[in-house]
Amino acid sequence: MHKTATIAVVAALVLGGAAACGDGDSAGETSPTVTSPGITSPSTPQEATTPQSPSPETPRELKQGQTISVTTEDGPAEITLLAVHNTTVIGDGKADPGQQYVVYSMQVKNLSKTGTTEWDTSWLESPRWSGSNGEADSPVFVVGVEDPKLIPYDPFSSTPEPRPGEHVKATEVLGVPNISGTLQFEDNGTAHFNIVIK
Repeated sequence: MHKTATIAVVAALVLGGAAACGDGDSAGETSPTVTSPGITSPSTPQEATTPQSPSPETPRELKQGQTISVTTEDGPAEITLLAVHNTTVIGDGKADPGQQYVVYSMQVKNLSKTGTTEWDTSWLESPRWSGSNGEADSPVFVVGVEDPKLIPYDPFSSTPEPRPGEHVKATEVLGVPNISGTLQFEDNGTAHFNIVIK
């Protein structure tokens, strides 16, 4: 009887110690979690997915009679293309061989509601030219040509920059290669719109 009791006590101590070791593991330390393929353990941090960067958008084409909204560091504005023409003769002025005149008139309205910030129109008089033959060029501002039918307003350089609620109208005459192409209007590296010349 005494021998049986001793074996029972020893068995109880061994089993109790094993149980205590198991409890210690679950309370303080974590053992590796085994998961099936395709199932993520809740304790494993999710890998961050990198969002796809959007493809660069082609700038809008502004056509005669259309109005678009543009926002620059000066705030929002509405730009209306009042007229656009291309020709090799304006009044007594003739374009150089291989060149043409592109004439465009715009209205720019400063849409800011408050403040006195003037809206910078200077970038509207110096677009970039991209010819249909792939040649890029900086259009040349043409001075001195006059035709009331084609040039109804002063250039932007002669108009004030509009304050909130104000608008200005201006006409620009540029010399570009005598082929079809695109005037690309960009402000501080941001492309806003294009005017296609056929």
